[in-house]
Formats: sequence, C-alpha cells, structure tokens
Amino acid sequence: MLQTLGQQIRLSRIVNPKTRRGFCIAFDHALQLGTCAGMEHPEAMLDNMTEAGVDAVILPMGSALHYGARLVENGGPSLILRVDQTTMWREGTALDYKDGHTRLVASVEDAVALGAEAVITYMFVGHNDPDVETASFRANAEINQQARRQGIVHIVETMGARHALPPNIHDGEFVSFHARIGMEMGADVIKTDWPGSTEALKALTEQLPLPIMLAGGPKTNSDYGTLDLVASIVGAGAAGILFGRSIFQSDDPLSLMKACRAVIHDNMSTEEAAELFKIKKPAAS
Repeated sequence: MLQTLGQQIRLSRIVNPKTRRGFCIAFDHALQLGTCAGMEHPEAMLDNMTEAGVDAVILPMGSALHYGARLVENGGPSLILRVDQTTMWREGTALDYKDGHTRLVASVEDAVALGAEAVITYMFVGHNDPDVETASFRANAEINQQARRQGIVHIVETMGARHALPPNIHDGEFVSFHARIGMEMGADVIKTDWPGSTEALKALTEQLPLPIMLAGGPKTNSDYGTLDLVASIVGAGAAGILFGRSIFQSDDPLSLMKACRAVIHDNMSTEEAAELFKIKKPAAS
C-alpha cells in the first residue's frame, strides 16, 4: 500500500512491522455513551495499559487533553484520536434513533497537535436513510484526505448500521463488503466487526492488502472467552485487536491485557496465556 513516510513511521508504532501485529485498546466509549463502567479512573487504566504493553489506545479529544500526559510519563501507549461521535450505540435506550447519526467532532490537525499517530472514524453501512450513509462517506473522505496530507494514519472502522438494512451485521459476506469499501476509501487500517467465523475472517484478511483489526463489542461472559477470541482473530491472519469493554470492564483488566499481548505478540496459545496470567477457564456446563 502506498503511504507517505510519515504514515509508515506512525503505523509502525501501532502495528509492529516485524510481527505485523498490534494490540490496541478502544477507550473512547464515554464520547458515545457518557458514563461507562470501567472508565471511572482513566489514569489508572492507562497505567495498566502501559504495564501490559498495549501498543496504542483510542481516546477522544477530552480524554486526550486531560489524561494524555499519562502517555508521555509512561512512555506509551501511542495515541489514536477518535475524531467522530455516533449515536449508534444507544440502541435499546430512551435516546435511541431509528437511524444512528455520526458526525465529526475533531480534525486531523487536532490529532497532529496532540501527537497522535492515527485518527479513527466510523463508517457505518446500511442505514435506512441513504442520506445518513452519504454523510458518513463524505466525512470519511474528508478525514482521509487530511490524513494523507498530514502524513498521519487513518483507521476506518467499518460496521453495519444498527436497526437498519442488514439482517445480520456479523454475516461474513456483509463484513467483507463494507471492509473492502473502507479499503477503497483509502484506509491505512480497517477496524471491523467479527464476521461470524474464523473461516470468514481468514477469507477477509487474505483479500485485503492492509492490516485488519477487530472490534470487541460488549463484555463477554468470561475473560477466557475474550482471550480465546483474540487467539482466533490472530490465527485467522488479522493484525490484532482494538477491543474496549470486553477488556477494560474485566474484573482483572491488567491480567487480561497481559494475556492478550502474549497471544498477539508472543504467539502463545489461549491455554498457555491463561495459565501464565491466571485467567480461569469457565467450568463446563
């Protein structure tokens, strides 16, 4: 993929050029959901990320301004700036809309001023209202143009719009459809949904010539299950993860982060990492 030298250098701080893998945490949920469990003490969680060897963290503008100094003091993780805000995750609440709406709230220039290595934007596909999808594509095109001009990495988070046209947002063909569109929009990295199976993910990673990283979604039933999902993701050829709640809402996020890093960068199996970091396997039902 053709990238400026600046983009290549910045990408190397998110995805290790030797292992071609990256372990990143999404910590931008308060911008979308307000108060969120697991985010009550951001600085302590950022300290945990450093200790665990997390490569990069997604923060919105406010958290970057208030807590970003922690990244400097600790020597990491690298900063990915969330430059848009969405109502997509309000499903099932009183603040839900028929169509989720997404809008830019920061710029690539803001990210450069903050020392970020990358910006990340949502690209939702399949809205009931085509004008809403059009607005999402226009925003992504604008940010991608700015990113290439400034030499900063653009991560496009392609996903199916909730409550909208796709009957199953985790269908492999649908995930492949919008991930490919994200690549064609100029993304340097694609973050996307689990496509339903390791076979579907492998087909996706073999098709696209750029790093594919997976979203984690809500907290799973067990840390062992999260860890096993991470192993399946990298085993299918993905570059790594950009998980959020399934990690920072764990009862022991530090141990889980250390175990995830061991799977991603040290090629440990689920069982090996779980044993080393004392992640309990759920009892058989």
